[in-house]
Amino acid sequence: MTPSTSNPAKSLRATRPTRTLFSTLSSFALVATLGVFSSTNANALDTNAPQVPSELFASLPDTCPTPDAFAITPEGNLTLSCPNYAGSAGQQQGALLGLTPDGTPFDIGTLSQFTQDGKTRPMGMAYAPDGALFIADNRGGNDGRVLRVTFEDGKIATTEVVASGLSSPNGLRYHNGGIYITQLRLPNVAGPHIASGIYRFNETDRDLVVPSDGTSETLIFLDHTTNPNVGFGLDGLVFDAQGHLYTANLGDGIVYKLSLDAKGKVISQQVHTTVPTTVGPDGMSIDDKGNLYLAGLRSNQIIKVDPQGKTSVLTENGDSDGANGELDQPADLIVYNGKLIVSNFDLMKGDGIVNQGHSKPYTLSTIDLN
Repeated sequence: MTPSTSNPAKSLRATRPTRTLFSTLSSFALVATLGVFSSTNANALDTNAPQVPSELFASLPDTCPTPDAFAITPEGNLTLSCPNYAGSAGQQQGALLGLTPDGTPFDIGTLSQFTQDGKTRPMGMAYAPDGALFIADNRGGNDGRVLRVTFEDGKIATTEVVASGLSSPNGLRYHNGGIYITQLRLPNVAGPHIASGIYRFNETDRDLVVPSDGTSETLIFLDHTTNPNVGFGLDGLVFDAQGHLYTANLGDGIVYKLSLDAKGKVISQQVHTTVPTTVGPDGMSIDDKGNLYLAGLRSNQIIKVDPQGKTSVLTENGDSDGANGELDQPADLIVYNGKLIVSNFDLMKGDGIVNQGHSKPYTLSTIDLN
């Protein structure tokens, strides 16, 4: 279904190269098996560029079996989201961990006491200048939310709902008073391809109910995953110093560069680069030189994208348990004190995926950027 004429995202639906795809495996949920697929229009990765080995940054407690996204606190520590999809049929509730600059984890708490059903799945996060933390709570079943969380003495004090009714809130960034989130899937947008999008909320918004059918005025960018064998679209996102918004389609391997107006609406778009769909770009980060870094969820790689869009493999290894700092299905990453800190999700598996299954230890990796 094409968005209604009142939808500002209608004229900004992503346009991109035609893709050749194969395989028959379909995905229908976040924690699903991903199939084999390919693309003939992706930029070739420079595999001859010098690679940097990853090292162990942190071993995580049992409260965080599937580490996901990072945010830097006003005090300079890290906050880590743990949606905890693995184990006990997904019954373990999501949690937040803190990490000191040397990688020592400490408990922040869960959000379950702030919900009627006790169900939370925190994923993408970002701090606002006032110290509040905005969280994409990916609870599934059109029950996802964006939360605003405050703290007292290092523990969760209050939680407010910014928006609800979301199908799959995932990546989240704060920029100039706006909260930008990706939705991996918009199942109520009819059409031959999986739809996904970027939504923008004001940091002062509360209790918005947002339909995931492409009609919301908060939808600023709509994309379609042309690969029929993977049910995932826009995932990671990050701003550069000039205010451009970058986002990547996990299924199609496309990295977009978006320009925004003063109200945070998309006014122009371009394909910044593409990577092979074997990569499965998940989380994104950027350094002060404008280099992008992509977490290769499927390929067990970290991909570097220079400001001109040239792509290279920064770090990769085969399947591992991450005990010595090896990559173990990287899901997200952040530039922090001259290094990349990488979360090892270690959950998805299937044909063409390097990761072979979930196991202890639960780890974060680090890669020196100097």
